[in-house]
Amino acid sequence: MKVDKTVIIITGVGLAIGLAEALVYYNLGTNANREKFKFGIPKGKELAKNMGVVLATSALTALISYQIEKSLEAKTATPSLSQ
Repeated sequence: MKVDKTVIIITGVGLAIGLAEALVYYNLGTNANREKFKFGIPKGKELAKNMGVVLATSALTALISYQIEKSLEAKTATPSLSQ
């Protein structure tokens, strides 16, 4: 399967937004029992795991979106039998 620039763009945007979302959840979890909220970024293996999950889900979203788009394009390009 040829991967076009749309897949790369969707993956990149998904990675940026997904990482921001993961950091929000990380901070909500680490600050759950604290009186004062303190923003932090995970380090080492924990950061790598978070980025890996976000990258995988972003790439999967992009590939599925690409396949759906191509499927819809193929259906609209095919003349219907009723014409």
